[in-house]
Amino acid sequence: MAYRFVDLTLVVDPADTYVQFPRDEIYDKPAPGTTISPIAVLDTDHICNFGFTTTTQSYTHYDAPYHFFHDGLKNHEVPLDHLCGDACVLKVPGKGNSETVTAKDLEATGVEVRPGDIAIVSTEWTDRMWGSRDFWEHMVYLSTDAADWLIERGIKALVQDFMTCDSPLYPPEERRWPAPNWSPNHIKFLERGICLIEWCTNIGAIYQERVLLVTGAMKLKDTEGAPARVIAIEVVDEEPPRGALPPLPPLGEPYKDRGAWEK
Repeated sequence: MAYRFVDLTLVVDPADTYVQFPRDEIYDKPAPGTTISPIAVLDTDHICNFGFTTTTQSYTHYDAPYHFFHDGLKNHEVPLDHLCGDACVLKVPGKGNSETVTAKDLEATGVEVRPGDIAIVSTEWTDRMWGSRDFWEHMVYLSTDAADWLIERGIKALVQDFMTCDSPLYPPEERRWPAPNWSPNHIKFLERGICLIEWCTNIGAIYQERVLLVTGAMKLKDTEGAPARVIAIEVVDEEPPRGALPPLPPLGEPYKDRGAWEK
C-alpha cells in the first residue's frame, strides 16, 4: 500500500490580484493585500526568514461557524476532526460564467455521500479564473437546493473551488447585503457547525471518488477562520512516480549554498 498526495491549495503570491471576497464593494470594509518581505537573508545574516501579512479570507482558507454566529466555534476551537477525515469527490465540470451548481448536478454525479463525509465539490472555476476580476464578476455558485441536498446527507464539512452561495456581486435583490438572509448557504452550513473550506484548486487531479482529506489551518486565536493547506490523500497499490517533484529526503546530493558563510 502507498499514498498519492494531491495538493488542493493555492500558492500565496502577493503579486496576485482579486484574492479575497470583494468586501470593499459589498459592505464597505477594507480588503488589505498580502505581503511577504524578508526579515533576515542568507547573504548577510547567515539565516533566512520572512514577515507575512494577509487576511483570514485570502487564498485557500476555511470558515469556522464564528464567521456568521457569535456563539459559533472560533478558529482555535474547531477540532481537527471537523476539518479532516473521509471525503467524497463530486465533480461538476463545464459550468460557465455565472452558472449554478444545483442539487440535480450533485445527484447526477452518482457519487455516494455518506453521513460524516467531507464533501469535495469541483467545477474547476478556481483553476480557470483565479486572480482575475472575472473570477468574482462571473462566479459559479452553489444553489440553495444543492446546499440542502448536502446537509440532508449529513456532511461535516464542504470543500469547493467556487462560491458557497449566490453570486457575490449580483445576488438576488432580496438577498443583497445587509438583508438578514444575505449569503444563505453560509448560514445553512455554519449554523449546523459545517465548516467551509474555500478557494481550493487542482481538485481535478484527484482520481478516486473517496479520499482522506487533511486541512492544516493556522491556529489563529479568536478568528472566524484561517489560511489553510488542504491535501487529498489517495490510497494506491504502488508508490506513484515523482515526476518533476524534488526527491524525497534524505538527499543523495546535499544542499550546499549557504550564502554569507561561504563568502
